[in-house]
Amino acid sequence: MKIQEILIIKNSQENYGISTEDINQIYRVPSLMDLPLRPKGTRGLYGLGGNIVSIVDVNILLDMPEVDLQATNSRLLSLNGNLSSNALLVSEVYNTVDIKESDIEYIDIPNDPVIAIYKYKDSLVQVLSLATLISKISKVKIDSREVNSGKVKHIDTKEENSTKFLIFAMSKERFALNIDYLREIILSDFNYTDIAGSSQDLLGLITLREELIAVIDLRSYYGFSTQKSEKNRILITSCAGETIGLLVDDIIDIKSFADRDIEYMKESFQENKISGVIHDNNSLISFFDEEVLKTIFLKNSTYIDSTSKREIKAEDSSTIAQEVIIFKLAGKEYAFDVEYVAEIIDIVDATKVVYSDENIEGVINIRGRIVTIMSLFKKLGIPTKINKDSKIVVCDINEERIGFVVDSISDIIDVKTDELRTQDDELFSNVLHLEDGHRLILSMDIQKIVSN
Repeated sequence: MKIQEILIIKNSQENYGISTEDINQIYRVPSLMDLPLRPKGTRGLYGLGGNIVSIVDVNILLDMPEVDLQATNSRLLSLNGNLSSNALLVSEVYNTVDIKESDIEYIDIPNDPVIAIYKYKDSLVQVLSLATLISKISKVKIDSREVNSGKVKHIDTKEENSTKFLIFAMSKERFALNIDYLREIILSDFNYTDIAGSSQDLLGLITLREELIAVIDLRSYYGFSTQKSEKNRILITSCAGETIGLLVDDIIDIKSFADRDIEYMKESFQENKISGVIHDNNSLISFFDEEVLKTIFLKNSTYIDSTSKREIKAEDSSTIAQEVIIFKLAGKEYAFDVEYVAEIIDIVDATKVVYSDENIEGVINIRGRIVTIMSLFKKLGIPTKINKDSKIVVCDINEERIGFVVDSISDIIDVKTDELRTQDDELFSNVLHLEDGHRLILSMDIQKIVSN
């Protein structure tokens, strides 16, 4: 390929050239959207021309100190064509020059980003192939979406394959766990049994329904600060016959993502701590699944008695009656079958519908789909009070989407047969006798509530 014109960029050590055919525009460096546990070479994300692009630091890919985002000379280069999902971060833009064929020498070394040497005045400029350079990282790519009147247009893909994830927080960052590996969510207020010689990530052992489970502080494992809060939860996870507890800051959501929005990038993350990223509107969520869990299990295999756990789980599994989600209304706990739950979202204002039932708060639009919001407060005769922790639990009931506003989400747990007491009531189907009867929870019959 013959190069007609190059843009010369500089750093403290070398001069490099980029074909101007690949460059769209040059910008001052803006504030970037941070990407947790990002691949090497990627500094973050930014919105350009209605699309979210990955910010690629040229210096890092050339094994030099990263570009100073605050430096006066630093610039951002948006790209054309197949490279447009990326933007280049450079230390300094020097000049644009026309190429004289007598002064350029092309180099043909496979997988080397330097494709030519150009003599410019008294210096040599190394001409880069951006395609080869960017291929050195697993680029984070968010497909562009059509934008109309400032709002992103989403396509309803009901038939598209999807995976359900639990979304949780650690140090203000969002992470997700494939829900197939989640057994239950429990409160974190346990007295841990210390294990001599264990790592600082291992909090100790807890007893959960006669099963000893090792608990890892996932925040410490990922290098985040650890702060005790009433929102802290333990995720009881199971994989390949092993069970372990993972302590996290807070539970945010349960949500299904289309397979096209899930990008596996295992080779891009150090120590196999992340499986990839989920493209969630204009943000990214780092997620992990089987391989990452196996790494955690392996590092703590000394403290996990896998044989006894398999025997206990096999015994328990025959007595599991249902899995429930536990939530609060006016400070009191209630539950219903998690089988109906499609996702959990933050509270949003509903649009009122005239002449509707008094228990209907209104409707909301979730990704192009209309969801009716029903008030459990009014059903139970409880004063409605919305707070900062309020959530909407969106359920699939008789092929309809119905949302219920709740104060907060407490747990997702398995309930055994002997923990259920049948209740003959218009709204409640069972009473859950948890923690040896010290925690009584009314379990709602969602279908009855909706049909009534």
